[in-house]
Amino acid sequence: MAVDGISRQKTIEEIVKSTENKSGQRKVGELGKDEFLNLLVTQLRYQDPLNPVEDKEFIAQMAQFSALEQMQNLNTSFSATKAFGMIGKYITATMVNESTFETETIEGMVDSVKMEGSKTYVVVGGRDVPVEKVIGVSEDSGVFNNSNISQYTGIIGYEAKGCVYNPNTGEIIGVNGVVREIEKGRYENYAVMDGVKVNISTAATGTSSKDPEFWNTYLTESKDHEISLIITDELGNGTKVPVTGVLRDFTIAPDGKITGVLDEVYVPVESIYNIKEQVREVEE
Repeated sequence: MAVDGISRQKTIEEIVKSTENKSGQRKVGELGKDEFLNLLVTQLRYQDPLNPVEDKEFIAQMAQFSALEQMQNLNTSFSATKAFGMIGKYITATMVNESTFETETIEGMVDSVKMEGSKTYVVVGGRDVPVEKVIGVSEDSGVFNNSNISQYTGIIGYEAKGCVYNPNTGEIIGVNGVVREIEKGRYENYAVMDGVKVNISTAATGTSSKDPEFWNTYLTESKDHEISLIITDELGNGTKVPVTGVLRDFTIAPDGKITGVLDEVYVPVESIYNIKEQVREVEE
């Protein structure tokens, strides 16, 4: 009876249960090299002393353990290489929220890589995302502006004052017009304005002729079409900003000063500093 008590071998199910991580951190279905080693040691500990594990069987199990360790090391190295290749790229991942147990989608630019033991994470917006949870990678998001443009729709139909700027020099010129729509850009939101009066310096193509006849022909042919121009401010201090819009009308003064009226001019909504109701002419 005593021999039976000592020689009783545990079943595989009992051994696996006895080697489970008591902290509950090991996920069901994952059997790493540490669990495999514990399983092997436990199996040897509870083997039947009257019928011990044969050398060939033990060697085969050790070979399996070595192969498993090499595979895990290779997988860790591959995951690290994969993660470092994602730095600076836009990724999409799916993760289970540990609080709600619901699957959520995470999107954003990978800022850095974190490694903890055999696990590799990409850091997105301060969150650690397991590299194996990444389901999509691209060079960039295509749109970096994630704001909600509906908050600006209340200014549609109103007169507004804002600014257009030269992205190369940082120069700014104030403009005003009637907001016809709000459009979401890649980096910022725009109020699309009509009736914007501008002082024309040159054409964006580099045309800088002072000949009024040239400008009269050029602008007449461009009327009611989209045109790119370099405009100046009213103070005449040399500030120049490129704009694009549909040329509604223009005038050329005797002194050569050219003014125009543009529709569909894109003005950053963040630059708008004055809004008022549109003044409508009363018909007699």
